[in-house]
Amino acid sequence: MIACQLVVWFYVFSMIGWLFECIYCSIVEKRWCNRGFLFGPVCPIYGAGAVAALIVFGNHLVRASLPAPWAIFLICGIGASCMEWVTSVVMERVFGTVWWDYSDMPLNLKGRVCVPAACLFGICGVAIVYLALPLIDVVVAVVPPLAFEICGLVLGMLFAVDMTLSICTLTEILAAIEHAQGTFDDRVQGVMDAADDRLRIAAETMGARQQHILHNMRRFRTERLGGGVRRLTETLDNVIRKGRRP
Repeated sequence: MIACQLVVWFYVFSMIGWLFECIYCSIVEKRWCNRGFLFGPVCPIYGAGAVAALIVFGNHLVRASLPAPWAIFLICGIGASCMEWVTSVVMERVFGTVWWDYSDMPLNLKGRVCVPAACLFGICGVAIVYLALPLIDVVVAVVPPLAFEICGLVLGMLFAVDMTLSICTLTEILAAIEHAQGTFDDRVQGVMDAADDRLRIAAETMGARQQHILHNMRRFRTERLGGGVRRLTETLDNVIRKGRRP
């Protein structure tokens, strides 16, 4: 297969994967879900997996002695899961977000891959080998090579533009989110600092008032209470002296 043919089949299977995910997720969530990383109706991971299967099993030498269906099932399931894992890690590190999560699925590995999805990919691989490949042979025999070249160039350009716009948009969105989060953090920190300053000033004010109260209490005890005790002592002394007999 020439490169332009592979581009065409990549786009076709990417659209099929996008349509499958949109329908499945819309049924599960009971609302329309536009799946996919790009603006266009494509999920590149499906196209990449299908093209990989076409390259491996579409080779004339391999097709002359195809492995058993169970072997194709295992090869496609494991290969697609590895591709899914790598794609998940790369996109999460580049864009800082999770694009799919299998945490609620049985036998999952960190939510990136799971056995049910691997089985689905294996079934799709078997379908590609036994159903899609014969159909592709018919299409290739009927459609002129020039048509494939034109379609491949156009679809390749559309995919490149879509990828560029999507990445630029996501980058701008992430930058805006980070800026908004930083602004929010700064405002929260400012409120906390202001509250801390007010508490400190209030504590200092209360401390000054307490010191003033204690000082007044000491003065009262020393000046007034002490003077009263002193006068009471002098009075009692005078009474005692007057009551003494000469």
